[in-house]
Amino acid sequence: MIKGDSKWDKGKFGDAIHLNVGAHVEMQASDTLHGDLFKSDPFAISVWINPTFEGGAWQQIWRSLPGASGHNTFFVNKDQGLLSWRGQVGGWTVLCQTDGGVVKKDEWTHVVVQSDSKKFRIYVNGKMTKESDFQETRGANAIYRLGGEGGEGYGGAIDDAAVFSRALDEAEIKTLGNGVEEFLSVEPQGKLTTRWAHIKRSGF
Repeated sequence: MIKGDSKWDKGKFGDAIHLNVGAHVEMQASDTLHGDLFKSDPFAISVWINPTFEGGAWQQIWRSLPGASGHNTFFVNKDQGLLSWRGQVGGWTVLCQTDGGVVKKDEWTHVVVQSDSKKFRIYVNGKMTKESDFQETRGANAIYRLGGEGGEGYGGAIDDAAVFSRALDEAEIKTLGNGVEEFLSVEPQGKLTTRWAHIKRSGF
């Protein structure tokens, strides 16, 4: 479900959704995209972003709810151009964060955050830019969002988003950068575990 002011725009691959600050795509946790997916299980979130950098400094690409100070959240910082994966480990914790300058205004960038339950890793345009030790987070998520609301809303286009319930190797991430459809066409079916396919006009 899309909430807030948005439009369809030219994407990296066909159409993309352009979110004005505060708009977001909201999904309920389900059997496949379950509420404890990011607690301790392997996972990968992949998305192409093209930010306008309107709005606040910290902007949510991915958001997990509920939580007074936030569950697992993937941020882009517009002032520094960095990416940050955060979650609840006792309190609000920076789990993995890149240096600045990896994301630029009005440019398409492929970003991936993932865990193999040993390490968190962030990839930018197919290259690993940051690695950190794994930490278990709270879990029990009920809602997932692309984009955010309030002072941490994301402004810009989002395309080809996908969530996997396993970690991906570097070759897979490079293939995924060519589009989810290409990735699915070459990936052995036995390796295709839970996924939430990319946004299209026709649905999710």
